[in-house]
Amino acid sequence: MSTSAGTSGGKRPGPVVEEHHRHETRLNITISRVLVAGLIAAISLLLVGFVATLVRQGTAVPHKTSIQDIPRSLWALEPGGFFELGLLVLLATPAARVVALFLAYVHRREWLFSGISFFVFAVLVLSAYLGLAA
Repeated sequence: MSTSAGTSGGKRPGPVVEEHHRHETRLNITISRVLVAGLIAAISLLLVGFVATLVRQGTAVPHKTSIQDIPRSLWALEPGGFFELGLLVLLATPAARVVALFLAYVHRREWLFSGISFFVFAVLVLSAYLGLAA
């Protein structure tokens, strides 16, 4: 009997393929959770800032602040602190994804992808540093 070109002839994938598929599925779920957690945290902080703005009418939200001012603003429950931290969390979420990928690849001993992930993270850190220094 002949089989068509696109089928496997009824054979199941081997245990190595199934194990690889399970690892990929777990990695995708982990990455998805990291992204969702970052998004939820960022939205929550932005909403707290919005509510604080409504409650504290007359409090101006500064247009330009520094990262060093965020803890003070949060402690004083100033809306600007929540807005700034929410935006930072939103911007840091993709970097957290890269870190999660790096750790997963190191754990699986996939050194090429570990190196690529590390390089991407280094570029992100350097970009943030240069952006903040300007």
